[in-house]
This record gives sequence, structure tokens and C-alpha cells, in this order.
Amino acid sequence: MKEIRIGVVGIGHLGNYHLQKYRGLSNCRIVGVVDIKEERARKAAEMYDCLAMSDNRKLLSSVDAVSIAVPTGLGFSVLSEEIGSVEIGEGSDYFLHLDPLDGTFNAIAGIPFYSVSIYISRDDCRFAYIFDLAHGCSYFAEAGRGAYAGPESRLFVSQNTDLKDFSISAYTLRPNTARIAGIGDRVRRIRTLGSTSLEMALVASGKLDAFVDLRGMMRVVDVAAGKLMIEEAGGLVTDAGGDELQMGASMWQKKYLIGSNGLKHEELLGIIGGDSH
Repeated sequence: MKEIRIGVVGIGHLGNYHLQKYRGLSNCRIVGVVDIKEERARKAAEMYDCLAMSDNRKLLSSVDAVSIAVPTGLGFSVLSEEIGSVEIGEGSDYFLHLDPLDGTFNAIAGIPFYSVSIYISRDDCRFAYIFDLAHGCSYFAEAGRGAYAGPESRLFVSQNTDLKDFSISAYTLRPNTARIAGIGDRVRRIRTLGSTSLEMALVASGKLDAFVDLRGMMRVVDVAAGKLMIEEAGGLVTDAGGDELQMGASMWQKKYLIGSNGLKHEELLGIIGGDSH
């Protein structure tokens, strides 16, 4: 598994939170930290066995990825499973849906499929970012500007129009297992990979044809970024009744979710049964 060299800028509450998460990942090595308060950086460096640096540029030249947790002059309302709902800065210029580790079981078990998922929104802006922590790959999307896996690598959903050739990722719980079985009778293969946001990024990149979640209790921070990713890649994301999903301030929604390339979306909804729970 590829080792990812990590740096953190800003060692306040969120900076320390990121350091704790990175230390728990087997393929991440914390290289260094930067903070305007040298003593705070030194203590963090001792705790996490890394370097305390005074220059952001030196850190950036030594790492593969960096978390920046410093004041921006903007206010954020943050929703995260780990810390709940918090306010950062003054006012609420943006809403941030954050899942710092989507695929916790995979990460603990050493299965290389887990990610960071970030969705930022306000009236005139929607931006999604998903980072594959095991392989160092980034996916991002902005409303009206497309989805990408790199500056020159635009993402598009698959053009598969035959349901019997579909490869999908799916989740369910009793009593809905029969619905997944019905899909399994119609598609080529079903996978359950363990990181919702990353699976939705695979739909956006055309590697999977659809993502179906019939557990009936959707965690918004897991799907907010992936929803925009699929839509900007040309796909469609709805509940089981075909209605658009709204990414609000509540952690959980009693909804099913279907994200697909859009070409057989109605047929998938018909197989599932059309109940939006």
C-alpha cells in the first residue's frame, strides 16, 4: 500500500483533530506541522513524532497532502459525524459537510478503500472534494463546471444503456434485502466496497454504473460530495421515488439513495419499488 506523507498547518482544535485521524491510518505518515505559535507546533511535533516547521513552503515540498486548519476570515457552519454541528469563525458564510474518514472499518482492517469527503455550499457556490486516502487520488467538482480527477482529467459517467451489463455498488438492511436481490437478478454484478463517497466518485468516473443505498437511514455527510460529483459528471441522484435529495443541516435522513449514469435510472427505480421511505 502506498505511503502518503501528510502535513498539517494550524494546530488548534481542528488541526489536532486531523492529526489524531491521520495517526490512526496505517498508510499515512505525519511529516510535519506548522503553527504561528512555535511552542504549540513543538508540542504537537513531539506528540506525533514529526517535525515542527516554521515555513509553509518547506512543509509543502515534503508532503503528498496537507490539511490547512487556520482562520480564513470566513465563517463556516460545519456538520460532521465526529464533532456534530459546530460554528467556526464569525457568521456562517458557508456550510461544510465533512466526513474526515469515510470507510473507518476498511482503514482499521487494512483494506485500501477509504476517503475524506468534503462538501462546501452557499447560495452561489457548491463544491465537492473526495480524497482517496489509500491511493492518493483526488476527485473534485464545482456546480456548473464539471467533475474532475485532476486539472486535465474531466469525469463523465458511463454510457452503458443495458441494465444487464451494469456494475453497481449497493447497500441494504432487512427488511429490504429482497429489493437488492431483485436488482441482482437484472445487473451484471453488485459490489459493496465500504466507502460511500468513494463509491459515488467511481460512478462519476464511469467505473461503476450506479450506487444504490437501501438502508433507509442516509448519513448526509457521506453522500453530499458524491451527489454533486455524479451530477456534474452527467449522472442523476434521487431518492427511491425519483425526487431530488436535499443536503440540509441534519446528519441523518430517512431516505433511500440511487445515483446512476442516468440512462437506466427509471428502470432501477422500478425494480426497487419507487418507495422513498
